[in-house]
Amino acid sequence: MTAEWSGRRHTRRFLWWVFGDRPGLLLWLGVLCWFGLTWRVGIFIQDTYAVANALVALADGHLHVTELRYSITFGSQPGLSQHGGRLYGRNYGQLALAVPLVWALEGFSSIVAPRLLLAALWAALGLAFVAQASQLDGVDRERARTVGSVVVAVLFVGSVLTATDLPRDRLALAALQLSTMTAAATACLICYRLLRIFHGRRVGLTAGIALGVATPVGFWATIPKRHTVVALLTLATVYAFAVSRRADGRAALRARAGAYALAGLVTWVHAFEAFFLVGTLCVVDLLTARSNRPRDLLVVGCVLLLAATPMLATNYAISGNPAKPPRLLPGAEDGDVEFVPSSGAGGGAGGGANGGDGSTGEGGGADGGDGEGGGSGTVDGGADVPILDAVREAAGPAWRFVGGAIVGGVGVLSDPARLVDIFVRSGHIDGVRYDLNNHEVIELSLLEATPILGVLLTLPVLAGRRLRRGGWKFLRGTRFRRLSARRQTDLLVVVLTVVLTVVYLPRLPLYSMLTVRYLHPIVPLALYGVCRVPAVRMAVTEATGSLARFYAAGITFALAIVFGGIVSFDLALGEAVQYHALWNLGAAAVCAGTVFGRTVAPDRVSPRAVAAGLALSAAFATAYLLLSGVVYFEYGTDAFDLVRVVTAPLPSL
Repeated sequence: MTAEWSGRRHTRRFLWWVFGDRPGLLLWLGVLCWFGLTWRVGIFIQDTYAVANALVALADGHLHVTELRYSITFGSQPGLSQHGGRLYGRNYGQLALAVPLVWALEGFSSIVAPRLLLAALWAALGLAFVAQASQLDGVDRERARTVGSVVVAVLFVGSVLTATDLPRDRLALAALQLSTMTAAATACLICYRLLRIFHGRRVGLTAGIALGVATPVGFWATIPKRHTVVALLTLATVYAFAVSRRADGRAALRARAGAYALAGLVTWVHAFEAFFLVGTLCVVDLLTARSNRPRDLLVVGCVLLLAATPMLATNYAISGNPAKPPRLLPGAEDGDVEFVPSSGAGGGAGGGANGGDGSTGEGGGADGGDGEGGGSGTVDGGADVPILDAVREAAGPAWRFVGGAIVGGVGVLSDPARLVDIFVRSGHIDGVRYDLNNHEVIELSLLEATPILGVLLTLPVLAGRRLRRGGWKFLRGTRFRRLSARRQTDLLVVVLTVVLTVVYLPRLPLYSMLTVRYLHPIVPLALYGVCRVPAVRMAVTEATGSLARFYAAGITFALAIVFGGIVSFDLALGEAVQYHALWNLGAAAVCAGTVFGRTVAPDRVSPRAVAAGLALSAAFATAYLLLSGVVYFEYGTDAFDLVRVVTAPLPSL
């Protein structure tokens, strides 16, 4: 009995160490359940074929691709590289996260049919959510547990009764999607914990929910691109940095080292973004640290090297050069490689038939790849070359690409029309190859995809007030170290946002961005900035009930107005997305107006009015996430057939 009690205590201690508290656990479980509603087991963007096939190989214990389980055509698969007669994928850090899920799903599928397995997984998460929710203060535990369990049971039974066959060979793809869903949910949790440090539980919880249901984080959760994992690790780096600034002694050093470890892991996912993330962290950390003793720097340096070791080992195993990632190897499409589906699996998880599914080739080259350039390196084996020459040979193309990204990004800042296309209004943009998406205009600007970011228009006013009060003194000399933990975290967030935005500007706007996904890692950082606006925090803390009611009413209004437009005007896919985009911009304007009004004239605009503006922008974003999953982009089978049955009467675009 004592051992059992001790085991429970350790389990509970571990859970609270991970999730912080019960609201954090509830947030994580709830967001995962939410993602499941729009989960389609299928391939949305063509690059995913290479990643999914690489995952199959990695789960079998190989770095090189041994079978093309996922393929819809004969021809090349963008993202595959070749070396020594073998084919390799990319983003191995992302794949490593998914491998245990592949093993688990394939193992359980020998007992339970794959479709029922997914339904059971969702039901288990739902029951866990109900069990935790019933423990909250002020909740009727028995009633909440009974009602919640009945709802989950009904949904599970409905899923079982409507279940169709799901081929077992799709489980690796499902595991890949489940890994990014988990990463997105964890990003919401970290957002909650980060803002709870500075502004309390209510603001943190609101921010965590908003990140999952009102930003592109929810859109990309079920689409297994690297951007979600990079966004998670970037936000986690900021969180560890914030903790290090609030702690003392060894706890501070552990958190500081943790920030470097998290940033270093990005190298295994995408070295290009990791270069800027680690570099920015180093600069801000050294400027603001209370101590830069040799011992402290040695610790963080060793941790960073250790975190980069998986990337270095993977590169060495593939190319013989730890400094040459697969993206710098020749693309497989450049060689004489025959691509054929493996027997029994070809085309099983193909893209949607609607044309605007985004499943167009993006390649790895200079005008369509995933951001690090491709095909620019040479195949030389690397093992027979002295280490310095090998590093120089690999670093040369990468450094030229990095320098070009910085110079090009700064140049784009002087082009207002292009910045408007990227950040404000998309529509039909000259130079974007819409023919690759069947001429459907399905790309959104950052503000159209995330209307709540309209709040950031208030930041210049707040910055101006700050400068009037204290001038530029806080930026002089060593005063960075005297800033509060909150201000130091603000500094890191601002610099990271600027850097990660500028380096991708030369590549934008681009087709198949959907929500400007190259800028996806800055979305959680921007939401942090939204919550740092005093008018927003006041609305959340003083008008919580109004915020929730306005949000519920806003979703109803948004769905009604968008559905009404689709049916009344008989809109095609691209037209429907752009119609939704215009409403999102309107909601963003209302949100920005209320927050700006509260900031400059607090006597005239109440927190309740600000809550209405915030709720409206979040509601339209949530409506877009729902409609994207069930109406706009039908690229695969619903993970839960009950969703298919319920949404069958909806218009198909």
